Amino acid sequence: MMDSSIKKNQGRCPVIISLFSFADALLGETLAMDVRILAEEATVEDFLTALDQFAAAQLADCRGCDGCCHERAPLIAADIPRLAGLLAPSAAPAHMVCSNLALLTVNADGAADITMRRQADGACSSLQRTEKFCCIWQARPFVCRSHFCTPRSPRFSDLRESIVNRGENELTRLLLAEEAAGAAPLPEGALAARLNPADYAISPISGKLSYASLKIRDCVDDDLWQRLCAENDPCA
Repeated sequence: MMDSSIKKNQGRCPVIISLFSFADALLGETLAMDVRILAEEATVEDFLTALDQFAAAQLADCRGCDGCCHERAPLIAADIPRLAGLLAPSAAPAHMVCSNLALLTVNADGAADITMRRQADGACSSLQRTEKFCCIWQARPFVCRSHFCTPRSPRFSDLRESIVNRGENELTRLLLAEEAAGAAPLPEGALAARLNPADYAISPISGKLSYASLKIRDCVDDDLWQRLCAENDPCA
């Protein structure tokens, strides 16, 4: 294994991002990013900080490349405070953000999907087209902050997916709560008529509206947690 671990605070960060080599069926021997959790108190903020430090040390600057800006970009509840800071103050910040920056759809099974709004050709609405950079870079959502055009270990991909799925459900719960408290309906219409609030119950991440307060342990199931803490098994 090739160890390129990047830690913060002189090795005290509870999250390690590293490179490991593996044999890909198409690419042959290549490198991928891996993540390992060292402590129960590790947060999503720790994960993002470790990623930022890893990217600064190991990856090229992606300014001028807009490849990932044409992909689906779901929002999570912990994204709301940063994005709300770009807009007028509101007693219903989740509604304010989703009304101005996002698109909410409900599928035939009654599941909500909340993503960054897109331009006609599918590009993110926050993409500056001429110079190809993000207009809201400092407030960009978790899914963007945690994405790099680099292969990932299975546990890295599963961690990111679990944070997004649980965080998007919590954002839906938050929108339903704001609507029940009197917030004006979203442009797509009232949610209570289309969603079952029981499907979006309070969970361990409810009310955790910052990356620093969102513990990774609360965002994953027991099996994934064990895999994330395993010392020498990035392909688990």
